[in-house]
Amino acid sequence: MAGLLSLQVNSANAKDAAPRVVWAKAGVTFEQYHDDALACGMNGLASNIDSTKEVKTLVRASQQLEGIDASAQASMDTAVGPTGQPDPVSGAENRAIQQQGIIAAARPDKQYAGIKETMFQVVRRCMIDRGYTRIVLTENQRKDYDGIKGGADARRAYIHGLASDPHVLETQREAVGR
Repeated sequence: MAGLLSLQVNSANAKDAAPRVVWAKAGVTFEQYHDDALACGMNGLASNIDSTKEVKTLVRASQQLEGIDASAQASMDTAVGPTGQPDPVSGAENRAIQQQGIIAAARPDKQYAGIKETMFQVVRRCMIDRGYTRIVLTENQRKDYDGIKGGADARRAYIHGLASDPHVLETQREAVGR
């Protein structure tokens, strides 16, 4: 979640591309900016997603897949082939087709995106409640970010400098409704 808040945690060898939008609050200290991002990110991670339709869809699909596996175990792959003899390959093919159908119907990528959005809503609400708003970085700011040497700490400091500047906040505030 901290990456979401533009306080990206990067591995020693990785470098993220410049964010398009970051959270901003005029005059916020670097420490407070970091602490608020971390606290809100943790709130997002702690979101109760158990009762969401996305989780219910994934649970149902998982149960259906387990049912196929249990059914296959019980039948011990004894599908009958064209010769009238047991044909374990045919049984495996049928299971694979059933599994693919369940996975396709569940649309896991869509479900994960919905879960992620639920968590991000918690983060957004938290940041707004703490007085932050979002700003859109200019192309030049993004290029400057991409050119920063010195690792994640230097990139965080650059973003904080922009995000805490009242003039940047005033002139680059994200349009409402995004």
